[in-house]
Amino acid sequence: MPFPEQQVQWALGNRAKILRYAFVPQLLAAVALLSFAYFIGKTEVHLLLNGARTRGKIVGFHRTELHTHRNPSSNGVYGRTVYLPIVEFEAQGDKMRFEEHKLVHSGEGVGWPVAVLYDPNKASVAMIDRPFWNWIPWAPALAMGAFLALVSFKGLFAFLALAPPASGVAAGAQK
Repeated sequence: MPFPEQQVQWALGNRAKILRYAFVPQLLAAVALLSFAYFIGKTEVHLLLNGARTRGKIVGFHRTELHTHRNPSSNGVYGRTVYLPIVEFEAQGDKMRFEEHKLVHSGEGVGWPVAVLYDPNKASVAMIDRPFWNWIPWAPALAMGAFLALVSFKGLFAFLALAPPASGVAAGAQK
């Protein structure tokens, strides 16, 4: 199949117009990434900013299936079984339990001590405190979304600054 030279020539000929409107897909991608980061990370951010730390222990595991698309070369199973830890900790004299939504290392088991980050006002909102993994997956999406938002706003302001002057009708009304 030959290289699409006509499309390349058109793109090179209209480069200024393409770059002038490039802020639109950048802004859409920024909104999508920032929305993802907000909905996935709002609890984690709240706990990181306002949470209290304590020690807890893994008291069990909840078996769940991760449903994925079946790979034609697989054994016919549509997902894989994972085990999410159930953690117990003490907060303000009460024993609390929660199910962690991130997987634990394979070496951790029932009875293992873990660091817990919880909301002192609502102790049922908690997570295992892991310095690096507290930021995954929402922080990279937030960083990319913020960068794309800045770039798209720069393009939007450039677009508005280079807007064509008013038409002849408006110019004639000012005379």
